[in-house]
Amino acid sequence: MLSGFVTDVGRKLAERWAATLVLPGLLFTTVAAVALTLRQNSWSDVELLRLRVTALTGSGSGAGPGAGSGSTRTAVLLLGVLAASFAAALVADALGGPYEQALLGSWPRPLSRPAAALTGRRRRIWQERDDACRRAAAQDTDEAAERAARLGALEALRNQVALTRPECPTWIGDRLRAPAVRIRLEYRLELADAWPRLWLVLPDSTRQPLAEARQRLDEAMRLGGWAVLYLLLGAVWWPSAAAGAGAALAAWRRGRDRAEEYAELVESTVDVHLQELFERFDEETRPVRASLGPAVTERFRKGAGPRHP
Repeated sequence: MLSGFVTDVGRKLAERWAATLVLPGLLFTTVAAVALTLRQNSWSDVELLRLRVTALTGSGSGAGPGAGSGSTRTAVLLLGVLAASFAAALVADALGGPYEQALLGSWPRPLSRPAAALTGRRRRIWQERDDACRRAAAQDTDEAAERAARLGALEALRNQVALTRPECPTWIGDRLRAPAVRIRLEYRLELADAWPRLWLVLPDSTRQPLAEARQRLDEAMRLGGWAVLYLLLGAVWWPSAAAGAGAALAAWRRGRDRAEEYAELVESTVDVHLQELFERFDEETRPVRASLGPAVTERFRKGAGPRHP
């Protein structure tokens, strides 16, 4: 049974390694080879590409004395391609981190002024729409259904900007920080302090969707790293820049969807399992009360003060 489990785990790891590293790396290595062969002046010269590939692999040597050396050259070429693919995958993975920071709104100091300007603009729009929601909620009309529909429409417009008051220049940054803000307002509990303890009491049926959602978010950010590589390669062969722009757009769109999915799961997990967490620390906690949040938070912090994300 143990050997079967190890085999299954190994197979899944191999599949994931191939899907996330080898195949994208092979694709990029192929595009890079084409780019370095054709360059800008001959960007669509298929015949030139065929001649270079034939010369590189020695495929025209036939079965004569050079056949063995041609096979050796091909084997060495394949090993080189695999090594280059793996190296490209590592670089793309490394670039995924800065790409993620850019989408989260954690911009470097030289971009602090544009970041502040964008954050201020998003905050003003959000505040205007939130004020409209408050006015609609306070409006006293005989048609309750009409007021509810109008309020729902206004709230949807506000939430298009952010679920909470914007603090980031990007939508994704505010969406991923929204669970902590909303949980603090609802339960007076600091998510950064409670999450590691909450994770330990979660059942596997809850952990697995969370882990998978986080993995999909990471994959979207890794796609952004590939987009950067393709854009850089566009300096040699312009079709690569077009592919990079398409990948960047797809990574941004996918990143928004994955951030929404992950943030919603995190907040839902707290809503569903917070009672269980409180019960581990206090038997007098039924039902969940907001007054318990500060006490449990202080216990988790152990006098160290708040954490900064």
